[in-house]
Amino acid sequence: MPCVRVEHGFICGPKVYEYKGYSFEWHSYCGPSPLKKNGEPSQRIPKGFWDMIDDFYKLDATEKEQFRV
Repeated sequence: MPCVRVEHGFICGPKVYEYKGYSFEWHSYCGPSPLKKNGEPSQRIPKGFWDMIDDFYKLDATEKEQFRV
């Protein structure tokens, strides 16, 4: 989870990716979560999301970083 130091502490958030037409965040201990196009959390899992996650998970770390927003 990336963190940014601010004046009185840190702000931390999950990494956000765009891969194969899906936007999602990857939380360090909760795993992937789909996002809407406006960046808000999706209330439902889109069709094909888990197949895309399987493909994404097989990429090495440097390849994954290429798709990070």
